[in-house]
Amino acid sequence: MTTAKDRLDAQSEAVTAQLQQEAEHMIHSMPSSVHFDELWQLHIGRLKEAPRGRRRLSPYRKWIIGAAAALGITAGIIVGIGFISPPVAEALRVIPFFDYLYDKGADRGELRPIEQKHLSNPAGALITDKGITFNLVEEYYDGISLVINYEVTYPSSSEPITGKEAAVFYKLNFEGHHPQRISSHDFTITGDHTFVGTTRLSFGDKDLPDQLRLNMSIDCIGTTRGNWDVSVLLDREKSAALSTTVYPKDLDFTYDNSLYTVDKLTLGPVTSQVIVMKSYPHPWLYVMLEDEIGTLYMNKGGDGATEEYYYFNFSPLTEFNPKPEYMTLIAYETLENKQIKSEEDRQSLNGSLPLTLQGNQGGTVTVTAVDYEEKQTVVYYEASQVMSQLTELTLLQGQNQPITQTGQPVRISRDKLAFKLIFPPVQPSDKLEIMARYFSYPEDIQQFRLRIPIQWNE
Repeated sequence: MTTAKDRLDAQSEAVTAQLQQEAEHMIHSMPSSVHFDELWQLHIGRLKEAPRGRRRLSPYRKWIIGAAAALGITAGIIVGIGFISPPVAEALRVIPFFDYLYDKGADRGELRPIEQKHLSNPAGALITDKGITFNLVEEYYDGISLVINYEVTYPSSSEPITGKEAAVFYKLNFEGHHPQRISSHDFTITGDHTFVGTTRLSFGDKDLPDQLRLNMSIDCIGTTRGNWDVSVLLDREKSAALSTTVYPKDLDFTYDNSLYTVDKLTLGPVTSQVIVMKSYPHPWLYVMLEDEIGTLYMNKGGDGATEEYYYFNFSPLTEFNPKPEYMTLIAYETLENKQIKSEEDRQSLNGSLPLTLQGNQGGTVTVTAVDYEEKQTVVYYEASQVMSQLTELTLLQGQNQPITQTGQPVRISRDKLAFKLIFPPVQPSDKLEIMARYFSYPEDIQQFRLRIPIQWNE
C-alpha cells in the first residue's frame, strides 16, 4: 500500500530532480566560474555526512528541507533571478488532505478514486483577514457529491495553535440552487501555525447543473472573528468524462399499493446513484445494485427522499468491470428484526488455509490467504454465491477483542467472487480468530429485480 510517507518521498525526489534540471539550465545560460555539478555533488555529500540525529525528520519536513536546500544552492549562484517553474511551485504545495482523513478512519474506498484519477480541480481562492489566511485549495464535484479541501495559516508570530484554533465556521450557498444536502467536515493541525480541513457533501437533488457557483461565507476561524468569504465555480467536467447516465423506459413495479419507477441511473468514478420515483403512500424501500458478474455495490450513505422520489448512493464501478452491460436494481420489502436470523461462525487462523465459514443465505465464505503487513492486515476470501459476499467478517484477538475492517470489501477477480478486506495491523498468534456473522432471511421475502441495460459511448 502506498502511504503518505511514500508519496512525499517520491514527490521529494521528483521535485529535487526538477530543481536540478532547471537550475542547471539557468546556470548554463548564465556562465559562472563554479560548475553546477560540483555544487550539486557537494550538496549531496553534505546530506550523507549529516549526523544521524539531524536526519530524523518527518517525511513532510524532509521533503521541504530537501527542496529548500536545492533552491539555496541555485539561489547562491543566480542572485536576483528568483524563478521557479509552475510545475515545481505546484509540487512544493502538495498537501496530503485525504491521508489526514484516512488517519481519522475515513473510508479509503470512498475518496481514493479522486486521488487515483486526478479528479479534483484547483480552486485558487485565497483571502487574508486579521492576519489569518484561508486558502481554498481544491474541489471535487460530480453533481452527486462535493469535496472541498482548504488550508488555514496563522501568523508566524502567533502562539502555536491548539484544537480550539483549528476550526472553520462557515455557511455554503449555491447560486441559483438550494439542493438538499448532508455534510461533514474534519480539521487536522499540520504545524504550529497551520491546519487543513476537508468538507464533504452529499446532494439529494435529482438533477444539478454541470457547473455550480459555490459561495463559502466564513465569519470565524478558531476563536477569531473576521471575514474570509470565498467563491469558486464547481465544474463536473472531469468526473463526467468517466461517467454515464441512463434514463430507463417503462421500468416500474408495484409494492404495498404504491407505484415505483426507476427514473435515473448514474455510474460514476466516485459514486453511483439510483433515482426511484414514487407515488402515495410511498413506504421506504431497501435496495441493492448488482452488475452482470455478480458484484454487489455497497451503499455509501447519504440516501434520502423527497415528496417525489428516493435517491440511493452506491460505490463506484469496479476495476474488473468498468463498463457493465447492465445493472440490476434489487428492491425488497422491509423486514422486522424477528424475521432475520443472525448467527456466528468462528475459526482459528493459526491452522492451515483455506478455511471455510458459513455465509449469508446458506452460502459460505472461504478464507484463502492472510497477509500480515506492517501497516495493515489483508484477508483474501471467496464467496460461494452472490449474497454471501455481504457476510460480515471480523478478526478476534486475545480475550475476544474484535478488530473491525477499515474499508469495504474489494473484488479482485472477474471470473469468481473473490475479494480482499483490509484490517488494522495485527500479529499472527495462537489466539487470533476470524468470525463470520451471517444472516438468513425468510424464503418468501418479496423482492423485485429490475435489469437496466447500459449503452456506453465509445
